[in-house]
Amino acid sequence: MFVPFFFSYLGRTFVGWVSTQQPHTVGLKPDLQSMRSKPVGWVSTQQPRTVGLKPDLQAGFTLIELLVVITLLGIVAGVVVLNYEDVQDSGRYDATQFEMAEIKKALLQFRRDTREFPCRVYRSGDYVPDNTVMPQLSFAGLPSATSANYHTWCRNGHTGQTNWGMTMLLTFPYDNTDLTYTPLLWNPDTKQGWHGPYINNQGIVDAWGNRILLLDPELDYSPEYRCKKNAGGNYDTTGDTYSCLRADDPGWNAANYTLPANVARIVSLGENGVLDSDIDYANVAEDEWCLPKGDDIVLCLLR
Repeated sequence: MFVPFFFSYLGRTFVGWVSTQQPHTVGLKPDLQSMRSKPVGWVSTQQPRTVGLKPDLQAGFTLIELLVVITLLGIVAGVVVLNYEDVQDSGRYDATQFEMAEIKKALLQFRRDTREFPCRVYRSGDYVPDNTVMPQLSFAGLPSATSANYHTWCRNGHTGQTNWGMTMLLTFPYDNTDLTYTPLLWNPDTKQGWHGPYINNQGIVDAWGNRILLLDPELDYSPEYRCKKNAGGNYDTTGDTYSCLRADDPGWNAANYTLPANVARIVSLGENGVLDSDIDYANVAEDEWCLPKGDDIVLCLLR
């Protein structure tokens, strides 16, 4: 829009400038016959004949015109830069969505092979992290071996972490020579066991260089389940496990079992690199359970 206007304006200005310049004089040869019949004093005062001479009203661009041109150039440059940045942001967003879709496929395949997602701290399973029996993983940054700290480690929440829950997609976490854990490796007869790597290392970071987080991998129940809340409205993890029931299960209480049981999800932290989507489900309507907050990108694994 601005570029055609700018060149049109510049062209009109140049043509106007050319039209005001003084032309060269034409035919300025002495009229000797006439000069012989005139007094010498008269000849010396005469002006040569000129064609189309006009006053020198505009010898070049005015300061105002130059300022207008500079302003237009600045506007055009600003529009170009903004459009380029928008394209870059859109490209990063699209690339991250694509990577997250691939990660979802990898996690679902991991679950089909092992019957669970990685890092189910608050639910019984083989892939609950344990720094004493998972020598293939680094637990650097883990302050102490409590369930709460393991849960934070799984979501990359400790300073100085090298690995996190998603790393189990890349490497078998146990000693693959230890007969205690070799049954967890792929068994071609039963079609069960860890059968990775399920994705490459570059595939678990987003387009801004942030690690993709796996949140609440324990919450992979079917939709009819609800989980028990504690007095503060958060998940009750008494005994280091979630309590999740269906309405027809013994112990069901509609007032206490209100929290979602199928919101295992992956999250990109977006451009700001901050987890904005750590949702307090006690105060969120069900149709918003998997919606992103801030500039996060959220993908629920089972919804």
